[in-house]
Amino acid sequence: PIGDLATQYFQDAGLFCAGRLQAADMSRIAMATGAVLQTTCRGITDDVLGKCGVFEEVSLGDERLNLLRNCPNRLVSTMVLRGGSEQFIAESERSLHDALMVVRRLLLSKRRIVAGGGGGGSP
Repeated sequence: PIGDLATQYFQDAGLFCAGRLQAADMSRIAMATGAVLQTTCRGITDDVLGKCGVFEEVSLGDERLNLLRNCPNRLVSTMVLRGGSEQFIAESERSLHDALMVVRRLLLSKRRIVAGGGGGGSP
């Protein structure tokens, strides 16, 4: 975790910092922005800093989210699922995962598909 004094130094320099991020979240942010994860504040240079076009902190329900837009690596994204119950969210997550895996499998197999459920072009 980042201490209060370090947080203040970053804020005074106009930089955002977040504490208590999960390792997977830090890795995704680093991948999207081109940053190199650091374990110390010493030796921070331009080549280890990530970049994004727009950074904003937004509220979504009771949660605060940090949005990074226009990042150098546009292959990284996050989907936010919301719903009335945990069961609904879990089922939505499973369905989304299944759909993404179908698309992944199709792309890796290099097979062709016919759009429109197999319609061969007849009106």
